[in-house]
Amino acid sequence: MARNIVLSFLLACIFTLEVLHVCQLTFAGIQPHASMRGSVALKSLSIGSAMPDIALPNQNGQTVSISSFKSEEGGPFGLGAKEGKPVVLFFFAGSASPSCTKQAQAFRDRYKEFQSKGAELFGISKDSVEFQKDWKENEALPFNLLSDKDGSVRESLGIPKDLFGLLEGRQTYVIGTDGKVKMIFNDQFGPEKHIDAALAAL
Repeated sequence: MARNIVLSFLLACIFTLEVLHVCQLTFAGIQPHASMRGSVALKSLSIGSAMPDIALPNQNGQTVSISSFKSEEGGPFGLGAKEGKPVVLFFFAGSASPSCTKQAQAFRDRYKEFQSKGAELFGISKDSVEFQKDWKENEALPFNLLSDKDGSVRESLGIPKDLFGLLEGRQTYVIGTDGKVKMIFNDQFGPEKHIDAALAAL
């Protein structure tokens, strides 16, 4: 009984902090990262599905296309062949919120492990390019942050929301060099678990 009360209290605290972050962005004139409206998934990916091309601006305003990391066979004798790289995409609710900061820091602290596996790592949220640039610098993040400001990519992938649609889902994908999904991991309240899951799938 006491354990359930403590767990409920902790979940309420996390939710409150996330909502306060949305309010903070709203008063600052920044588009909030969490919508109060439910969304209908346009497409739900599964393991083995081809990842649709995602092209979003990074914290410097430069467009990054995820399909550019896919391997290519090339022509006769292998001419024009390109060696691809696996890609890790972690979708999070918004920069600077407590749980998302914890997750990004965990990816940062273990970034060399992703490099050793030849993987490219990207964090994606609905924050603006300008907001992500400041946050990346403040947290010394060695990987790119991509801005899905209107949430269209998140919605097209069918990432489910949490807490009755009040929180954007926390979901991580591992994409192979063939452009197909190797892993989908979702856990809102275990942000650091995403790192272990992604590394195990590479």
